[in-house]
Amino acid sequence: MEFLKSNYTDITLIDVEGVPIYVVRPKGDFKTYKTIVFYHGWGSNAKNQIFRANILASYGYQVILPEARYHGERGKLDYDDVSVLRNRICEVIMHNIEEFPKIYRYMVQNLGVDEENIAVGGHSMGAITASGLFTFKQSLKVAMLFNGVCDWKWLVDAITKGDVSYESMRINEFMLQMNPKEHLENLVDREMILYNGEDDDVISPIAQESFYEAAKVVYSEKEKLRFTKWEATSHQLTTQMLESAIIALKEEIKF
Repeated sequence: MEFLKSNYTDITLIDVEGVPIYVVRPKGDFKTYKTIVFYHGWGSNAKNQIFRANILASYGYQVILPEARYHGERGKLDYDDVSVLRNRICEVIMHNIEEFPKIYRYMVQNLGVDEENIAVGGHSMGAITASGLFTFKQSLKVAMLFNGVCDWKWLVDAITKGDVSYESMRINEFMLQMNPKEHLENLVDREMILYNGEDDDVISPIAQESFYEAAKVVYSEKEKLRFTKWEATSHQLTTQMLESAIIALKEEIKF
């Protein structure tokens, strides 16, 4: 499927040391770009995020869309097979995190990034990835997480109800050690947007709300921690959610 092109953005596919990334940026003269690195979810791909990236770019942002392992141009899995999900999703998240430093280095050196204005975001698995990156890279200014969960123990518990391989068990241990909920000291008073569908039956909004309540305790500037459960919304990133996030970026965070 080809993506919808816009007369107002430039879209480029770049290979960064084996990781395909789409770069979506607004047309015009920009010395530097406020930049959002946005990760896709399980069973999706980077190309499917281009429409959303075009919307973000129309508000002046450069958007980087990395391709996750076993997705899009990097292969395919049976995403609907529960055993595949249980054995692979944490591996994909781990590889996303391991690959981020070279993507970050490339975009700073080659893509005109304003290093003081970099956000990270994503949907579902991509939001989980972004939560880990944000937790352990202090220079990232904003986390924009849609239908994700920042308590990685919830994810590990959910996927280990069935049989998993030894390799998956090892990776799950990595996830527990990197769990953002266990490293709240890294998040204090940093800008976070946490939007979840109230009717989401894939990733529990209750788990994200539990993280929010725990994080709120350590925040002194509580307005920087934004959590919303969107009514009548399932596991999807709606136009209203995206619009609200952009309003927060522009009017509250000044990003």
